Amino acid sequence: MKRKFDSKDDSSNEKNSVKRQCQRSLSDTDLNEQQKQIQPQPPPSPLSQGPENRLTSCEHTTNVPTKLSSELDNRILDWIDKVDELQVVELEDMSQSPSKRSRSDSTDTYRGRRRSISEASTSAYKDVSYVPILEQKGCFMRPSRAGPIDEDARLCEQLFSQPIDVPSGTLFEDKYAQDFRNALQGRSEALVTLHLHSLLMPSAEIRYFREREGSENVIDGYNDLWLKTEPIHGPKPQPDHAWGLKWSTFSELQRQKLGVKPDAKSMYAVRDDMYFPYFAAEVKCGNQALDFADRQNMHSMCIALRAIVTLARAAGCLEEVNQRILGFSISHDSEDVRIYAYYPEITGDKIEYYRRPLSRFNIWSEKDRWACFRFVVNVNRRFLPIHIKRLNDLLDKIPDVQDTEYENDDEQRIGSQVSGSRERRVNSRAPSVRSRGHAELRSTIQGLREEHKLVLAQLEEQRREFLIQIEQLKARE
Repeated sequence: MKRKFDSKDDSSNEKNSVKRQCQRSLSDTDLNEQQKQIQPQPPPSPLSQGPENRLTSCEHTTNVPTKLSSELDNRILDWIDKVDELQVVELEDMSQSPSKRSRSDSTDTYRGRRRSISEASTSAYKDVSYVPILEQKGCFMRPSRAGPIDEDARLCEQLFSQPIDVPSGTLFEDKYAQDFRNALQGRSEALVTLHLHSLLMPSAEIRYFREREGSENVIDGYNDLWLKTEPIHGPKPQPDHAWGLKWSTFSELQRQKLGVKPDAKSMYAVRDDMYFPYFAAEVKCGNQALDFADRQNMHSMCIALRAIVTLARAAGCLEEVNQRILGFSISHDSEDVRIYAYYPEITGDKIEYYRRPLSRFNIWSEKDRWACFRFVVNVNRRFLPIHIKRLNDLLDKIPDVQDTEYENDDEQRIGSQVSGSRERRVNSRAPSVRSRGHAELRSTIQGLREEHKLVLAQLEEQRREFLIQIEQLKARE
C-alpha cells in the first residue's frame, strides 16, 4: 500500500512541475509577443512561419487540401501589393530640386539590399518596345541612306589610323594579357570598369594633368545622372563614363546666350558642370548586355546631338550641322568593343538622328588590343577642336543678350532669340514636362514591377519546397 501511495504522489508532483513549466513558457511567449508589437514590422511573407501559417504536428493530413493552395496564392498577391506600396513610398521625392535629392540611392526591399536608381532605370532599356519608340521619336540605331558627309567619314577613319604612344607597364602587355583576361571572366561590371575600362577609354582630365594631352576644357563624368536634361524616352541618361565641356569653356556672354541656370533644366547642359557632351561609354557583363548598352548610348548621344541642333536653329544655320558627325560612343564588356558615331539629318523642319557603326572587335586580339584606346585619344586630338570651334561659331551668330541680369531669378530666363526660338519650337512639338510626368519615377516603378515578378517566382519556389517538406514529415510518420 505504501508503494502505491508513493506512486500517486510522484505522479501528482510531476503534473505540477509540467504545469509550472507550461506557465513559464506561456509567460515568455506573451512577453515576446508584446515586444514584437512594440517594434514596427514589415509585411510578413505568406510563406513565413507565423501563427496563422505554422503547421503543428497534429495538423498533418494524408493529402494537402486544395483550399491551402488557393489561400496561399491569395496571400502571395496581397503581400506583393503591400511590398509595392512600401517601395513606391520610399522613392525619391521628385518635386524637390536635384541638389536636395540623393543622386543615386533608392530603396530595394528585394533581398534586403540597397540599389541605385541607375540599376532600376536600366530595365527600361531592356523593353522590347524601346527601339521602336525611339524610332517614332526620330532616333534610329542605324545609318541613314545618305550617311554623314564624306569629310566626317574620312575623319573617322583617321581616328583609328593616327598613331599614338600607348602606355607602358600595363596589364595589356603580352606577359600579363592572358592572365588579366582570365581574371575578368564572369566578374562584375564594377570590376571590369575598374580594371579594364581605363585601358579602353582613359580619363581625359587625368591624361591632361599628366601629359598635357587633349584639352583643359574637357570634364569626365562617371555614372553621373544627367539631371538637367529632358529624356527622349524612358529614364534620364546615366552613362558609365562620359566626356563633355566644362562651363569655363564659355565666356560669361556665351553662357548668358545659353541661359543655363542652376537647378533648372537645360537643352545645352546635362549637369551644372558639363555642357555639350560628345562621348559616352557603357560597360556591361553577360549575354546580350552590349545590346542594352547600345540603347543607353543611343539615348545619351541623341540628347547630346539635340543640344547642338537646337543651338544651330537658334543661330539660324541648321545646314551647318546637317549630316555632320557630332558625337561618339563605345559599348564594351570584358571581351568585345563596339564603337559608333552619331549625326543628325535635317530635311526642312524634320530632324532625325542616326548612328553609324565604326568598328567592332575583340579586345584581346594582338592587333586590336590598343585600337579603342587609340581611337578615343584621337577623338580629343582631332575631333574636339572641331567640336569647340563649331559651338563658338554658332554662339557668335546669336545676338547678344541685352539688359539681362543673369543672376536675378525674378527676371526672364533669357531675353534673347536663343530662349525664344527654342522654347516656342520645343513647346510646339512636344507636351509640357508637367503633362508628361516624371519620366524617372515612371521608369523606376517599371523596374519595381519586374522585381515583383522575380519575387513572385521566388515565393512560388519556396511554396514548392514547403509542400515537399510537408510530404517528408508525413513520410517519417
